[in-house]
Parts: sequence; structure tokens; C-alpha cells
Amino acid sequence: MALPIPNTVPNTSVSFSDIVYRSPMWVCLAFAIGLSLWYIFLPDIIPLHNGFAWEGEYYRTIAINLDYNLFVARVNSYSIQRILPFVILHEFFELFGITFQDRNLILWMQLFNMLLGVIIVYVWHRIATILRLSLTAEWVGYFCLLAHFAFAKYDLYIPFTTDRLSATMGLLSLYFYLQNRTLALWLNALLSLAVWPTALAYNILLLMVPRHEPIRATSGNRSISALWALGIAGLFAGLFVGVLYIQHVPVPPRLTADVHPLLPVGIVLTAVFLFYTQFTLAQRLLPGWTGLWPLAKHLLRPRREWLYVISLLVAYVVLTRVLGDASRPYLPFKTFLINTTFAVLQRPLQFLVSHGVYYGLSVLIIALFWPRVLAAVQQLGLGLGIMFMVVMVQAINSETRQLSNVLPLLALIAAVVANTLPIRRTALVWTAAILLLISKMWLPFNWFDPTYGQPADRFPSFSFVHTGIMLEWPFQVYFMNQGPWISNKYLVLQGLGLLLTAVVIYKLFTNRQSVSLSGKQQS
Repeated sequence: MALPIPNTVPNTSVSFSDIVYRSPMWVCLAFAIGLSLWYIFLPDIIPLHNGFAWEGEYYRTIAINLDYNLFVARVNSYSIQRILPFVILHEFFELFGITFQDRNLILWMQLFNMLLGVIIVYVWHRIATILRLSLTAEWVGYFCLLAHFAFAKYDLYIPFTTDRLSATMGLLSLYFYLQNRTLALWLNALLSLAVWPTALAYNILLLMVPRHEPIRATSGNRSISALWALGIAGLFAGLFVGVLYIQHVPVPPRLTADVHPLLPVGIVLTAVFLFYTQFTLAQRLLPGWTGLWPLAKHLLRPRREWLYVISLLVAYVVLTRVLGDASRPYLPFKTFLINTTFAVLQRPLQFLVSHGVYYGLSVLIIALFWPRVLAAVQQLGLGLGIMFMVVMVQAINSETRQLSNVLPLLALIAAVVANTLPIRRTALVWTAAILLLISKMWLPFNWFDPTYGQPADRFPSFSFVHTGIMLEWPFQVYFMNQGPWISNKYLVLQGLGLLLTAVVIYKLFTNRQSVSLSGKQQS
């Protein structure tokens, strides 16, 4: 009797989980589009100023009557640096004859932000392909770009802003830089002048330091690294002492009151943070004393990029001093320094909690895996390394949304770090669930509005912080996500929550055996 021939054809069936894991771009496209459509059809939009919130109310008037505001009333030199989307909106409405009604303006910005979400997803996929990141690292990059309060809640709750456009332009700058497409980088930088105030400095840095510029760090750079770090730490410590103890400037009334006895502690801890981060980064990036001048001469040599930089500076002056009204500064330099001082020092190291609440995973990875971050920065090159050094200085300001144009760099570094970690698929699932939980995307803020639906509803900003009402629930449902306006209670509670989240993320990202959804271990 003949024996049956065993089936030797391998099982080539692919499970649904495999398809999902191998399709991060398509999954995240669905997430970005689906989330935007959810808020369009089931809106949870800030009631203040009929959905336009604070700065949006000002840009609303510009979008409606662009010519008058640009050439007659004039836009102040700060606000004009965020005017681009509202110029596009105005021209779009004029071209297609759309009426400038509030609901149309809000809907247009919602759709515009949805388009930006699609661009972010696609461009990140292209960057992951260029750098040959693993699927796991690509997923982590998406989590850093999409699964946090800024993308999953803020941009939807307050759609009439430039925050998501700023992040998109920052991501495009990274993409063009990594591709060595200098002309495209310059064009993107030119448009970014009218999107985000700090974009000019970062784009000039990318233009002046070529993508493949070698890092000339040597073992003899310890003294120059220490001097640099000491200078940065001392500069800010001196600013803080001058504002608080020489000029005796009180906390601005629109910010949460400082914990006055802890101000010296905040100054010391912030200086330590700056010294440590700048010193360790400088050791990885800077040459020794003998190599410093040759590097400077090499980077500043005559070349085409100088024309790009000069033209950007000219365009900036035209935008802010000719087209914009410099006689009415929205944020005078002295006011900026005072606001920065208290945004850093209201509570010691509050910026760490604020950034974790606002941007989630990228902040956690950078904090948890700093030695790997240093290696990732070296791998990405001198230009992005110096840019990251600047970002770490800017990061002491707890108003996290000011970092929106450099979020893509944080996501990129986090993804490169993830590329070196033994992260399992199930760890990604648990991480995504945790991040979406702390992003508050599931929490309708307007449920807590005590005057919802009433005329002239100003939730969540009735009298701001002058009377202390914004430090209480339910107004903290929004303000507990904005560093300088988080109450002490919610700062501590969210800090503890982030600490717990950090422990879980660390275990998920470092365990070679991860727990599956069924409770079984996977090796």
C-alpha cells in the first residue's frame, strides 16, 4: 500500500496582523484621515471666539479682508510670520467664490490640516526608506509624529492655527536635507518664513552645513565641550538671576504663579540640564581646539548656499520690516525674555513634564535612552547634530508648541534609536495604546464646558489666570496640556503618569520577550 506523499509546500498565508505591521504608511494614513473626518462630522472644537480661539481670532480678520490688513491696517512683525495658511485660504475662497462665513473658514482649515496629515505620513515613509529604517523604527517614527496631544487633539480642537503646517514644513526641510536637494530646501525655507518664527534659523543651519559633512570630534575636545556647555548654562542662569533677583520682575499675570521658594532650585536644575546635554552632545560633534578654526573656514567658504542664505535674510527683512509693521511688536524682546524665564522656572524642570504631555514618545525615548540618542545624532551627521543641540536649549521653555517645527527632528532621532532596540510587534501595539490614551484624543473637552451652547461662550478662557479660575477644573482639561498654564496639581499628577508610562515603555522597548495580547510570551 502506497504511503501518502507529505505536503511539502510551505504555508505562505499571511495573517491580518502581518499585513497591518508591514503597512505602517497605509495604517497611519487611515488614522490621520479618519481622525480628521471624525472631528469634522462630530466636532469637539474650542468654543472661544466661535472656534477661532486666541490667535485664530486675529488671523480670521486677516483671512477675510487680506488686502486691508496687509496694506492698510498692517500686520505686526511677529504675527506676519504665521500668515501663509490664511493667505492661501483667502485666495482659495476668492477663486471659488466661497463666502467668508465662520463655519466655512473652520471647515477649510480642518480639511487643510487633514491634507497636511497625509503629507506628514507620506514624507515620513520616504525618510524611513531613505535611511533604510526597519519597519519597527518606521512605526516608532509615526508614533512620535501622530500619537500625541498635538496631532491627535490640539490641531483638531483648535484647527485655525499654523502648528500642523509648521510641523509639516519642518519635516519637508528634513526630507530635502537628507536628499541633498538644496534648492528644494531653500524654497521650503522661503515659504516657512511666513509659517513659523524660528524656521529661519534652523533652515539656515541646514543650508550651511552639508548633509554629508563629516564629524571631526576627537578625544581632545573635552575642554572645548565643557566651555561651550558652561557658557550656555551660565548664560541662562545669568538671565534668570537678572530677571528674578536684580530686576525683581514678578510673574506675568497671564501665567500660572511660580512656586517662589523653589525658584533657586529651578535655576540650578535647569543649568545642570543645559550643561549635561550640551556637554555630552558637544563631545560627539565638536572638534578639538586645533580643528575648530579649519572647520569654521570650511563651512563659511564661498559657495552657492551663501546666496540662498542671503536671499532668505532679505526676504525675512521684507516680510517683517516692509510688509509687516515693526512699530507694533507683538512680542518685544524684553517681554520675550521675561516670559521665557517664568515658562522655564515656575516649577523646577516643568518643561520635561510639559513636553512629555504634549509630544509623548519622542520625549520619552530621548529621556530614557540618552546614550543611544548621542550615537543616533552622530549617525545623522553634523548638521542635524548641531540643530539638535539648539533644540535642546530651546526645550527648556515649557510652552511646548513652540517646538512644533522641530518635532520631526525629535521623531527622526527617536526612530533611529528605536532601530537599535529589540522592540517586538506586540510591544508596538501596547505602546500605541498607551500613547493614544495619554494623548487625550478620546476626551471631548467640551463635555466639561459649563456654558456650552450659550451665546458668547468663552470656554476654556473666561478670565484667563488673573482670577485663578483657569487653574481649576474644568478649565484645566485644556490648560493642563500647556506648560506655563498647568496648575501645580495637574503638573504633579501628569508627571507621575509620565513616570509610570516611561517605566512601561522602557520595559517594552528593552525586553527581548514581550507579552502578547493573549498573555503568552513571544521570544
